[in-house]
Amino acid sequence: MLTETTGRTPQDLTAELTDLAAVDDWPSVWAGPPQGGTREFDEWCARYGWEPQTTERSLWLRTRNGGDWTSFAVWGGDWSPLASFSHQGWHIAAGSGEENADVHAAAAEAWPAYLKAAEGALGAPTWSGQWDSPDFPEPPHPTFWRDREERELSRNPFRLAYWAPNAGVPGQPYIVLSQSVSFQSWTTDHPGGSAITLNVYAPVEFLAGDQ
Repeated sequence: MLTETTGRTPQDLTAELTDLAAVDDWPSVWAGPPQGGTREFDEWCARYGWEPQTTERSLWLRTRNGGDWTSFAVWGGDWSPLASFSHQGWHIAAGSGEENADVHAAAAEAWPAYLKAAEGALGAPTWSGQWDSPDFPEPPHPTFWRDREERELSRNPFRLAYWAPNAGVPGQPYIVLSQSVSFQSWTTDHPGGSAITLNVYAPVEFLAGDQ
């Protein structure tokens, strides 16, 4: 029996992205929060409707919509500056290897619903397709998604859609919706799974420290 582990829906994804689309000071986001436990830290989180869940190593946040996000710093171990945020919007796991065909069927059914939910908040993506699409784009930055050589070996991301920043809007992120299908899912030897993940990346010039 397949098990969905996040409890999140396409409607939840729309709510998360609607709030992100309303952020109007992305340079402040990428600069990262002040020191944890301070009034300035609390004000920084509250500005975006975020509630910190941990102040150990990685900064984990919960949004007003109930979504859990993990932040990643440009340099490991520090919060500031930030490079990206990640949120898992859907995940299923098979109970046995015999259910792996069902994993693929469920993944194919889920992707259009979550992509449509993202489009409801962000509009049409800059690009959308599957791992073997002839026009699959190279990542604007190596951390955004795997290049062609790695993708052909892993089939990951299996499906992807991304939204590029609007020109002239300082700090606006690349938003990447991707679906993975675990390598176990291609056999019947071990139970596999599939996930849909939302990643929000600082623009390349911010990652390079040129902002």
